[in-house]
Amino acid sequence: MKLSEKINSDITLGIFGNTSKEVVNVILQKIIIYLSKNNINFLIDEKLSSGKPGKWKDHFKPHNEILKHSDYIISLGGDGTFLNTARIVGNKNIPIAGINLGRLGFFSEVSPEESEDFFKKLIKGNFRVTEEVIIRSVSENGKTLFSMNDIVIDKNDSIRMLELETYYNNEKVVRIVSDGIIISTPAGSTGYSLSCNGPIVNPDSSVFIITPISPHTLNVRPIIVPDDGLIKIRILKESKVRITSDGQQSYKINSPTEVLVQKADFKIKVIKKLHSTYFNTLKRKLFWNADKRYN
Repeated sequence: MKLSEKINSDITLGIFGNTSKEVVNVILQKIIIYLSKNNINFLIDEKLSSGKPGKWKDHFKPHNEILKHSDYIISLGGDGTFLNTARIVGNKNIPIAGINLGRLGFFSEVSPEESEDFFKKLIKGNFRVTEEVIIRSVSENGKTLFSMNDIVIDKNDSIRMLELETYYNNEKVVRIVSDGIIISTPAGSTGYSLSCNGPIVNPDSSVFIITPISPHTLNVRPIIVPDDGLIKIRILKESKVRITSDGQQSYKINSPTEVLVQKADFKIKVIKKLHSTYFNTLKRKLFWNADKRYN
């Protein structure tokens, strides 16, 4: 990252990152220097304070302080870090930009080498914002999870399959025996759902994808439903079941039981490059439509 002309800004950036990645410390140091030199206000998650110079100590704050004062949030890490950052931001309506230090970078589309140019464009307003729908799941014990990618209901530490019934707006959709089921947003359609043969869905689509995990049948496939309805998953037989949000937060419940899944009353704002498109991202990240015959 090079330093260039000064940029005067009244905005404040909040910075979160993956504390388990050593490279985050290296990139964060460069970002701190760049933002300071260019008079850009910033606050940093206090969990990232380890090993930083003392003169920056006043910039390290707890989550609530960062969310209270930030105009934009920067996520340092891969898509998992971005999803965790989105969970922290929640319904605060603060746009999030990701600097990708992971492998895929579907949400975090800015590379470390692009950071300086990205910050310039961010200050000048040269970016676009997409809104990603959030899933809300509630189990019978009252526990609630929010997810940007998917809610997964699966068996917990057992070789026994689950017997599940799926309802949409109280109409029975399907009864299956499987390892579990995924309820995914369009943004999450390229995640776990895809690996279970779910469809790729454009994020502008107002739908959810219901994808069975290893169903014990040949005639059940993923199904797409409008996202303004109520999905109910009934687990029929006695078992222990795990409910997981974005592969990060989970809890276990006893069945028979049911889980209600529907659209949350808020969305997550994601900062994107001005000229990036979804289909270009598919081609770059997942090699969509890559065909050596035409290279």
